[in-house]
Amino acid sequence: MSVKFCSAILFSLFVLTAAQAQKAERRSGELIVQLLPEASPATVLFQLKQALPGTPDLFWKEPLAPGWHIWLLGFDENAVSPELLKTAAQRLPDVRNAQWNHRVEERATFPNDPDWFKQDDMDLIGMPDAWDVSTGGLTPAGDTIVVAVLEKGALLAHPDLAPNIWYNRGEIPGNDVDDDGNGYVDDYRGWNPRTKDDNPGTIGFHGTAVNAIIGAKGNNSTGVTGVNWNVKLLNLANVEFESEIINAYKYTADMRRLYNTTNGAKGAFVVASNASFGIDFERAADHPVWCAVYDSLGAVGIVSIGATSNDDINVDIQGDMPSTCPSNYLIAVNNVTSLSGVKVTNTGFGAVHVDLGAPGEGTYTARSQDQNPTYGAFNGTSASTPHVTGAVALLYSLQCASLTSDALTDPAACATRMRQLILENVSPESTLKDITTTGGRLDVSLAVKSVQENCDGAPTGMLDIMWIRPNPVYDEMQVRFQMPSYSSYQILVFNMLGQQLHEESFPKNPGPFSSNIWKFNAANLPRGVYMLAFGRNEAWRSELFVKK
Repeated sequence: MSVKFCSAILFSLFVLTAAQAQKAERRSGELIVQLLPEASPATVLFQLKQALPGTPDLFWKEPLAPGWHIWLLGFDENAVSPELLKTAAQRLPDVRNAQWNHRVEERATFPNDPDWFKQDDMDLIGMPDAWDVSTGGLTPAGDTIVVAVLEKGALLAHPDLAPNIWYNRGEIPGNDVDDDGNGYVDDYRGWNPRTKDDNPGTIGFHGTAVNAIIGAKGNNSTGVTGVNWNVKLLNLANVEFESEIINAYKYTADMRRLYNTTNGAKGAFVVASNASFGIDFERAADHPVWCAVYDSLGAVGIVSIGATSNDDINVDIQGDMPSTCPSNYLIAVNNVTSLSGVKVTNTGFGAVHVDLGAPGEGTYTARSQDQNPTYGAFNGTSASTPHVTGAVALLYSLQCASLTSDALTDPAACATRMRQLILENVSPESTLKDITTTGGRLDVSLAVKSVQENCDGAPTGMLDIMWIRPNPVYDEMQVRFQMPSYSSYQILVFNMLGQQLHEESFPKNPGPFSSNIWKFNAANLPRGVYMLAFGRNEAWRSELFVKK
């Protein structure tokens, strides 16, 4: 291949990537800035004006999340180059991150087949078996389980949603007073970052459908059921720009933190957040503030679930938000068919950043037309994502006290455990193998069974190595073990000459809900065949793997 031809290909790829990056619409005259904890907003504004002499009208529009040191900077695009301003802000020593305030897009595609008017999606993920154990609502300790749903708006009065809508009982609606002292005025029906009150937002079928998949009231002789028959749905409305996303997430975190610190006297026991929106072809590096929020949510006990792209692209290579955010408290979901569970053609994938599939194509649920409640088909990763969100909420309701005993005292550990239960109990799916982190699709019944087996007794099954993925491996591989006791086991890696190359104990902290998936970075191993051994005392198992 000639150098000129290679250069032409690289130039084409650059043009394509640049064009894709320009697709993300940003709000004019706004820059999201995250300061260092010790930095003063007034000082940073002064420094920015010094760096851009003669630039008028730089001002802080609002503190998006003061506790996270995130502010929204306003400026006149006719007076200063936006790129020049962003570069100047990023160079200031007191600024941690600076990014544009991008608009996100709802991630729904629309079916045209009337035969989809059925809930095959619930059968696919094993809900009938799961409902035999729990239909949601309360933890064993009596905490009311809440899910935060970020949307433009939903028909909260829909007969299948109204019984499960969350209300802040510590707030008196419409009196312009922060009755419960949580820092928010009149947040009785949730929070609207745009209007700074509980305005329900722009009602649309998208928001209604997402809420319904998570928690449409079940067993009420009306319409459909959600993954949870009983759960409280916290409405975060008019969430369209990144500034509004951050503000909505901050409200969510504040309510969960308040619940943790008051032992349930105030706030809300929010266990999961749902984002059925995103931006195609965007990279996490360009959205550092947005991505950082997921760790902040996880720290107070909230698992976040996000939709990946509705295009047939490898997001590891081509980018996507929020899929590519590097947080251990985020689950990225793609789309599989509700009937057969195979990957839909037009859905994103990525062995690094997309975790699992869930039914989107063929979902039938509650919808709305203006103020009128309806039912119908709902499609895309927008529909896939709330299935996983609902599953996280359902796990909290299982009658296993040890599963959630540390939900208030060590909320991050509890959130990690719930994420782990979802991702380690998928149904293997060949069309997702090697293009998602788990190689499978959501299976709520398996997750519920795992909790039951690990709650009341010793693990079942013989010592075994269930699988090694991928095999052959280029860099990181994952190994799933079956362990017949709550003990630490040894993992050894040998080359074919019998030389030991690696040794460690697993799990580090054995217990009823310890992870049974071990991750190993094989990038530095030379190409060849290796043996993995796993066991303790006289019981051992081994498997071969290939490094390419």
